[in-house]
Amino acid sequence: MANEDRAILAAKGSGLHYRGVAYDVGSNHQTGQGALSRMVWSDELMRSEIDLVADELNANSITIYGTALDRVEAAVAYAIGRGLHVWLQPRLMDGAQPDVLDFIGEVGTLAESFRRQGGDIHLSIGCTHSIQTEGIMPGEFYHNRMGNAFPDADHHFLKPVGPIDQEDVALKLNAFLAKAADVGRAAFKGGITYSGGPFEDVDWSVVDYIGLVEYFYPHPSREAYAKELGAYFKWGKPVMISEYGSFTYKDSHTKGLLGFDIVDRTVEPPTVFPGFVRDEQAQADFHLDSLRLFDELGMHSVAVTELVHPTHPHSADPKYDLDTASMTITKSIREDYFDNLSPYRAEPKESFRAIARYYGAVAERERGRTAA
Repeated sequence: MANEDRAILAAKGSGLHYRGVAYDVGSNHQTGQGALSRMVWSDELMRSEIDLVADELNANSITIYGTALDRVEAAVAYAIGRGLHVWLQPRLMDGAQPDVLDFIGEVGTLAESFRRQGGDIHLSIGCTHSIQTEGIMPGEFYHNRMGNAFPDADHHFLKPVGPIDQEDVALKLNAFLAKAADVGRAAFKGGITYSGGPFEDVDWSVVDYIGLVEYFYPHPSREAYAKELGAYFKWGKPVMISEYGSFTYKDSHTKGLLGFDIVDRTVEPPTVFPGFVRDEQAQADFHLDSLRLFDELGMHSVAVTELVHPTHPHSADPKYDLDTASMTITKSIREDYFDNLSPYRAEPKESFRAIARYYGAVAERERGRTAA
């Protein structure tokens, strides 16, 4: 670790209490490869992936999200058994609001059962509901609504349907979040959070932890970004980076979340557009720069996005290397690249190793304080 990193770690207070990674167990997200974002699944595979988090990433937390409730339960049980803290988040993409509220209640009840058994667990009432849930932002589908959030961005895949009345969106979002928080608290008696996007004007009074989704757009300077993040402390609540990440090619951080849109999905199999060069070190450097800043600011928790994304497998042929368009810190290597249901293995990227070193240094810092 560089001397400047050691200096930061030595000087900081109590930042990064929870250090984790996002783990999708299967969401009803349209990937073109099946009804769920993860079609290849087994408890054995899940255990091996969570073992990576517990044994090699030096993490003490994991964010588990998804639509498949049986998978959610199995993953939470194993993660807690491995000694990990869990942020548990329901995901029901393009869900009608009553259905989403019902699902929050179901997941909250599940979380409460683990909490009562002594599990270290918190409940999230969701993520960027203005684009994930119907009836808040205009647009029939998730990608329409995401396009509305970035109507001026250069993208191939998103289809905005603006213009958008931002005040109306904020009113509808906060009305929904108030209901979601009530449902969550009725089911779960521990702390709750929400993962809000920078395009959302959130009333944070309804949750206990402020969760920020921080990969939607680039920032003009490190100082400006720090000021923007620091403003959330005015609520007097712990502030956490509930999701952040970057893609696996040079300069992808300048595109924010829209960095995924470098794949021609009109052909089969999908191919990466020319001109995008795989660069694992660039992704690793982005993570280190971000972690240093979050640590300096005293962010309560952080979760990198994400552990695995099997629908974006790695290939030695740049044309087919969909992992280039993935935020994962591991690369999924299929036994048969062209078979969407092929078994795969997850191998750490440079970003995984860099994050593991940083998390390990923070853990060492905490042990030193405890000993003192």
